[in-house]
Amino acid sequence: MALTSFLSPSLLAALARRPALTLLPRVPVDIRLHEPEKHPNDPRRLNLFAGRALGEREFERLQAYVDDRVAPLLASLAPGIVEGLPCAFFGNGADTRVRVQSGLAVGGAGQLVRLFYPLDQAWTDLAAQAERDQDAPLRDGLFLVTIRSAVEPIDDPTDMEPCTRTEPDPLRERRIETVCLLGLQRISGSPRLMAMPQPRAANRIGARLLRESPFRADSGAVPLGLVKVVGKLPVWFDPRAGRLLAEPDAAAHMLLAQTVAALEAWQHDHAAPLPDVPTQTLSELLGLDYLPAAGPLPAALLRDPASKAPGLAFLPRDLQVELAPVPADTIEGVVADELARGSVDLIHGLGERLRLLLAIPDLDYRRDLFDLPQRDTALEDELFHRGQRAAQAWQDWKLQWQKLYKDLTLKELAALRVPLPRVMAPRDPDLYRDDLIAVRRAALDHPDSPMPEPYASHLADRHPPPADYVPVQGSEFPDLGLFRQREDLRTGIRSLEAALDKSFRLLDEVNDYLGLQRQQLDSLTVSFSTLAGGIAGDGLGAKLVRWTTKANFAPKVATDNPENPS
Repeated sequence: MALTSFLSPSLLAALARRPALTLLPRVPVDIRLHEPEKHPNDPRRLNLFAGRALGEREFERLQAYVDDRVAPLLASLAPGIVEGLPCAFFGNGADTRVRVQSGLAVGGAGQLVRLFYPLDQAWTDLAAQAERDQDAPLRDGLFLVTIRSAVEPIDDPTDMEPCTRTEPDPLRERRIETVCLLGLQRISGSPRLMAMPQPRAANRIGARLLRESPFRADSGAVPLGLVKVVGKLPVWFDPRAGRLLAEPDAAAHMLLAQTVAALEAWQHDHAAPLPDVPTQTLSELLGLDYLPAAGPLPAALLRDPASKAPGLAFLPRDLQVELAPVPADTIEGVVADELARGSVDLIHGLGERLRLLLAIPDLDYRRDLFDLPQRDTALEDELFHRGQRAAQAWQDWKLQWQKLYKDLTLKELAALRVPLPRVMAPRDPDLYRDDLIAVRRAALDHPDSPMPEPYASHLADRHPPPADYVPVQGSEFPDLGLFRQREDLRTGIRSLEAALDKSFRLLDEVNDYLGLQRQQLDSLTVSFSTLAGGIAGDGLGAKLVRWTTKANFAPKVATDNPENPS
């Protein structure tokens, strides 16, 4: 926004058209100007027309009109940075340059600060500007780098050449414009703060700004960052500490941003796991003296949140720490609601309370997530009953298998495609719980750490079997299975069939022998029948044969004369 005082172009054109020497009658010319009506809270704009003379009062009235129109728009904004204006330092020592990008801010009394183009200024010029503003040498300390809006003449008569007229030309145009100036606002010169590292010093200044506003109504300067100055030279610059936005609870948001940056740097520097036994307080571990009322903390500071006694990686000296789960989508709302409560003091032993909220995915969250799990005795009784039924079913199945396939060889089982019997019986419920406990212990980061609930209770106090629980007794298996008996019967049948075949063959041979005997007998009967003088088939031969059964045959006695036997 610029305030410039100059002659009207129409008036300049009229002056240019006038002749150098003109004799005119001295007739007074009355120029009637419209006077704006005075009305509270209702500024009136000047009625501009060609040929109207604009003096300093008219320009002031125009500027007042613009300010009155803009004032309601700025009334809803808190002091601070509305957008943009990031500040950065480049270089070292006396060669340091300060660069501020374009943006918009509001001063402590509603002054509007607008930077249309990036502002680049040498540190030496900034230090000289700060000494002129303070009318004193620049001392060592912590300063806020600020930006403010000021009205300055562009053609300052003090910059005129020597030996020239000191009074300005009454007809010369004067340019007065609104400019943005950088400055340094001293905030602390404590030797103790000066000796602290940058994160801790910036953290202390951030906590201090929660109680003391850095905005000054007279200058309208808006802080952009925190710088440490020693010997009129910058040592370090923190662009987050001191950067206050034009929003409610700006100091709390600034402390949160500065703390988050410090924690990210701490996590980067402490990538290795922390010691098992904590030896430092939270302030000593993080290098911070204050924490915002709400914000993130590194997960490495908490150990075994699911155990019965979660552990901390720091000494909770003068702190009351509690743990609670919350749905992940409520974290931002919790931070926004709790951030305005101030800060958490870690060094003065005020007994601050830290509530560590674990963000649980919405689908996995439930209200009793962190409650110590109670032992479900009904479930354990049901486990015994299920184990009993499983053991009984296995025993019955084994008995049926033995009744069918006992004493069969592997070759016979493979030929029948019989499933092999399950040798191992279902485990006892107590042994099954021991397996679950062993699996849970193996899943822990440190197997020697205490077991969480309800595993610890199972180890300490085993649940007894219910009153109606009866262990399954082993069954008596038969001597032979049905398939074995069938195979044995088949073997006996095959043996009997082989014996029958042998007997039939022997009978056939006897029949053949008897037939031959019959044939011989028939031949003998026919011969005897012929000997008896009969004919074949008349029965005489048969009778003769029958008689031979009763006859006594005596051997023929041999004689010396075979031709004359006796």
